Amino acid sequence: MTRPLSRLVSLLGLALVAAVAGRAVTLKINVTPAGATVVATETGQRLPAPATIELKRRDNNYTFTIEKPGFQTETASWNTKEKVREISVTLSPLTAEKEIFIKSGPDGASVAIDGKPAGQTPLVKTATFTRDNKTSPWKPLAITVTKPDYQSESFSLSYDNPSATLLLGQLRKERVFSVEAKAPDGAAIAAGLSLDGKELGAAPQKVAVVFSRADKTKPWPTFTLTAEIPTIYQPASITLTHDYKDIFALTLKPVTELPVGLYVPTVEMTATGARMVVNQAVRLATLDTGERATEIAGLSRLTRFLRRDQNPKAPLQGLNSYAITPDGESAILSVTSQDDGGKFYSALFLKRIEDDGGGTARLIDNNKRYFDCFPIIAPDGSGILVFQSNRGDLSKPDVFRINFADNRVAGGVSRITNDQRFNYGPTYTDSNREVVYLSLEPNYPLAKPQLSNVKLDGALPTQFQINAEEVSHREHSKVYFTRVDESSGKRQIYSVEPDGRLETNLISDDSFLSANCFNPVASFSSPVRILFVSDRDKDDQGRANNNVYVMNADGSQVQQLTANGSDDILPAWSPTDPAVVYFLSNRGGAYNLWRLRLK
Repeated sequence: MTRPLSRLVSLLGLALVAAVAGRAVTLKINVTPAGATVVATETGQRLPAPATIELKRRDNNYTFTIEKPGFQTETASWNTKEKVREISVTLSPLTAEKEIFIKSGPDGASVAIDGKPAGQTPLVKTATFTRDNKTSPWKPLAITVTKPDYQSESFSLSYDNPSATLLLGQLRKERVFSVEAKAPDGAAIAAGLSLDGKELGAAPQKVAVVFSRADKTKPWPTFTLTAEIPTIYQPASITLTHDYKDIFALTLKPVTELPVGLYVPTVEMTATGARMVVNQAVRLATLDTGERATEIAGLSRLTRFLRRDQNPKAPLQGLNSYAITPDGESAILSVTSQDDGGKFYSALFLKRIEDDGGGTARLIDNNKRYFDCFPIIAPDGSGILVFQSNRGDLSKPDVFRINFADNRVAGGVSRITNDQRFNYGPTYTDSNREVVYLSLEPNYPLAKPQLSNVKLDGALPTQFQINAEEVSHREHSKVYFTRVDESSGKRQIYSVEPDGRLETNLISDDSFLSANCFNPVASFSSPVRILFVSDRDKDDQGRANNNVYVMNADGSQVQQLTANGSDDILPAWSPTDPAVVYFLSNRGGAYNLWRLRLK
């Protein structure tokens, strides 16, 4: 077949080109991985790899740049004189895809990689690692793991170790505890619950508690859960921790004892001397009003002062001292109270002994809130009643008297002591026309109370050089008083002649010498027997406990009369029945006047 002329001319042109090309070199450039671009430096050509390039022979050296996103850029050189007409270049990656694994305890935590959300644990994900150049290490991934109520964790995940397992520190726990309250026998009781002092209501109930902390290295907080029925059951508490059991019961013990206040007007020493105060001593009382002592044939309560713990907002009415009338039918009570401003005062009241549920009648007017206390009546039938009061000088006590007949006051109040000293704690001598009392020098911090006496006819008082804390006289030949023994540091009972001679320590029993002995009272009958109080014996918990005892006038044949575990103090003989003893006790939860009959 004959070809056209134009085709012939084209073929000749190609032949001419081929002839010229015979003076060029062909170079092939292979690149791994695929997709790279080859840039000829001399010509600026950009060719996809693999690239075939025609190079002139007259140009001896050529350089090429091979680049691909995510890979290290490389350069290659070639000389036209080289016999090899093909070169290969391998690019090093600057990014790498690798599977990572992140597990947390608990699961469900959110994971962020380099600040971008990546999913929740347990997380299996292909992540991209990068590096600056082919010789530098792979950059670690910045991982943040977060979960509500847990502390966030941040760490790095390396290319060579692309997995991590971590335990998240919990910062907040919501717990619900099922709480019951039970008596010792297991019976359910509706005790009031409180959490750290906040009242929750009665058991049983579910108690929600939120435990939170600022940092996992900090300890969890604790809460105190308390169950109580005031005045009936003692509080029972448990410390709630973040890992405490869900269901539990608090066992409450019945209230068997409680602290009871005794509000007694007294004299105390200060850095500048004596002052008059109300001593608010608190002593334990048992709620059991019975008696374990074997020396008594009967026991009865004569007044009805109530427990303050059952009605703490009620006005204070606290019995502090008393006297039995000579006919044995009534008691004169000194009762401590408080006015609306909280100021203490005490007043004298009269009450029939046999009518324990009856009321009391005010003995003398006390509208000015004096401290009238420690009454005592002459046993000779004269009807003279003396007592301690600050009616003459509000800043200090003195001894006063009234005439008492037919269970009522006849006439006004007379002041017996009238000097600058503190005069208090009066009692009668054998003549009943003379009062023995304690006298204390004012404005002298080292002063000690001394025995003193004064005639009821107004003669000047006499001071014995005998220090004493209390004084009691009930028989013609002795004055009994109490003082701290310097060697033992314990209060002991002494006797002395009415003229201040022959001071004698009354008790010789070693067990009583190592205990406190006080409140001595001699009997009216003969032979003389002495009532007194001592803390020699212990209660059921091994605590020193004040009980009433009786002994002969020489200190022999000591017998215990009360053993209740409560505070039994201020005994007194009946003026009409030598087998009857009165005393003050807080058994039952309040100080009341009690009467016992000896066997």
